Amino acid sequence: MIKINLLKNHPYAIPALATIWHEVLGKIWMPEIGIEEIESLYYEELQHDTPLTYIALHDQIPVGSCTLELNGGIQPNLGPWLGDLVVDPKYQKQGIGKMLVDVAFQKAKALGFEKLYLFAFDPAVPKYYERLGWKKIGMDEFKSHPVTVMELEL
Repeated sequence: MIKINLLKNHPYAIPALATIWHEVLGKIWMPEIGIEEIESLYYEELQHDTPLTYIALHDQIPVGSCTLELNGGIQPNLGPWLGDLVVDPKYQKQGIGKMLVDVAFQKAKALGFEKLYLFAFDPAVPKYYERLGWKKIGMDEFKSHPVTVMELEL
């Protein structure tokens, strides 16, 4: 059974989540960022109210996460941003990513936003989000990688 909750309620999950993030996103797109740095970013977040990181737990074992970033993102005029959606490869294709996206979507809507944005490194990833109702709105660059920018009406 998968449960979605806020990271701040489960700080013990940070080392496992940092490893998942590194495996799924980091080593491919940002190899210069080590697991320790990722861990420290997760721990730093516990000191603040935003961004809001949601985690997926399978019997208390962390298997994925995503972040609702209320400010920031690669285009400061847009926001909020869905960021860092990662699911442990052993748990992919079970709807966990969609569960994480849905909780971020609901929170952004509850906060009064009309749209949610994301950017994807991998050119194959936008097809996943399009199935969830997202639309491509352009291309941009993040850390010298071309990225697809997408939006979702809330």
